[in-house]
Amino acid sequence: MGATATQEGVEMFGSKKTPEEKAAAKAITDLRLAASAIGGMMVRKDPLRFTAPGQMDVPVAGATITVDRGEAAKRVTATRVALAGPFALLMKKDTTQLFITIEGTDGSVIILGCPAKKELAARKLAALVHSQHPAPDDSDAE
Repeated sequence: MGATATQEGVEMFGSKKTPEEKAAAKAITDLRLAASAIGGMMVRKDPLRFTAPGQMDVPVAGATITVDRGEAAKRVTATRVALAGPFALLMKKDTTQLFITIEGTDGSVIILGCPAKKELAARKLAALVHSQHPAPDDSDAE
């Protein structure tokens, strides 16, 4: 009663994906995790593309990601002056931002701003896209 029938060569439980399918799924998961670490965008598939609210979609294959540091805007607020007096000038708040530009091979662009503390995540995303999602080969289009 407790025995289960199995067919020869067929796994009852476990993955039926080929190694190539597993590698492709892992690449998409890695890309989604890297994009979510920055925030403000998502990765969709079929076709694989970046999406951001209010901006056009950018295909991942061959995309160029540029990470730029914004100008350091140091400011002194009235609250700091009231609380710290003349020492407020020494307590300037650093509001540095990063600007991430994602350019697709088709001319589409996404521009995102994010806090400077996410610079490492942004650079990891750029490296991941450049190394694992190159542009399609157009060598026969000469």
